[in-house]
Amino acid sequence: METVTEILVDISGSMKNKMSATKQALLNDILPDLDTSAQIGIKPFTTVNKQLSIQSVLPLSKTDKETIKQAIQKINCSDGGTPIAASIRASVKALSEYVANDKVIILVTDGEETEKGDYVQEAKNATADGINCKIHVIGIDLKAGGIKQANEIAKITGGTPNFISFCNGTYNQSSIRSSLTSFYQAFRTTPIVQQTYLPTVNHSAPQITKVAEPEAKVEIINDEVEPKMTEEVSNHNSSTQLDLIVEQIKEIRKELSELKKDKVEIPDIIEDAEHNEKIRKASEEYLFEVLKKKYPDRVNWLNENGESNSDHDFEILDLDGTIEYYIECKGTVKNKPTFYLTKNEWRLFLNHTKNYQIYFVKNSFGKPNHVFIDNLLDWLLKMKIVPYLKERDVIKEERVFLTLNETTFDT
Repeated sequence: METVTEILVDISGSMKNKMSATKQALLNDILPDLDTSAQIGIKPFTTVNKQLSIQSVLPLSKTDKETIKQAIQKINCSDGGTPIAASIRASVKALSEYVANDKVIILVTDGEETEKGDYVQEAKNATADGINCKIHVIGIDLKAGGIKQANEIAKITGGTPNFISFCNGTYNQSSIRSSLTSFYQAFRTTPIVQQTYLPTVNHSAPQITKVAEPEAKVEIINDEVEPKMTEEVSNHNSSTQLDLIVEQIKEIRKELSELKKDKVEIPDIIEDAEHNEKIRKASEEYLFEVLKKKYPDRVNWLNENGESNSDHDFEILDLDGTIEYYIECKGTVKNKPTFYLTKNEWRLFLNHTKNYQIYFVKNSFGKPNHVFIDNLLDWLLKMKIVPYLKERDVIKEERVFLTLNETTFDT
């Protein structure tokens, strides 16, 4: 089962002198043991004016080491507090949408709860109602109270408590790695290879003899065949049969050659990347204005500074910084009823059916209008959208094509 992991990084005021070493530990000692082919998200947390503030330097997605490195470099400390309970609650809420996945939170912090939150209750909620979210705590220079909290959180959720120390903010890899033993054991699996023997095998017998027997038999058979052919078939007949076999082989080769010529090759699909980028930009700029009116000060446009290659384009954020809606923008310069989702976009939809929305923008270069698909699953079930093309087309692999049966447009 695929794992979805959120890394919560404490960026409260007390972390300022430790952040450089924390980033090194994340890059060198913590993240290398995670499966980057699974979905990983990184969210620094603190408080601003006593309110929870969770950033999303890396939205949950399948990623790579370079993207993770860039995300970690974006992390900066503030002067806020340490709202551990509220951060766990927000993360559990986000992960609960991934019903079919294993769920993990890695909590990196140097302190105790400062905002009077009930971290024990939040840890219990992480395992309630089938959520089953494990929390692994990476405690940095924790005092007795913080160690107690870390042990309780890990015990309740089935995670691990881990305690590392930075002497005056200095990164010491050997010390950190020895302190993360339980963390490594939780994420590393060592397969046990068992030898399987056939019931008929005599393990005391030399295996070389058994292997050599078939070859010996083959040689004996070949030696026996040739004399029989010499005795029973005249040289003339033997030559005739050989010529016939050769001719048959030639005919077979000729037929295979003809088949190869007749084979219909699938043409390469060459897309106009520049044109597609113009459509994307025009459609998203239009939709950004629509969303700003609908959700003032709550819109996060992931591609505002260029294509982010994320599995969605916009996020509508709750007041606590968690994602209320994942929004995908699809655009076309024509009035076509068809659009597609990539395999990653389709996977995000399946994991977030309740809060995944699509805006299908038509006439992107003229007077754009859009179809608002508030719940894709509901539209599919009601046949307002069908998961196939109605006209013949050449399409690329790893795409799910959807066709609108609905003709009403929101403007």
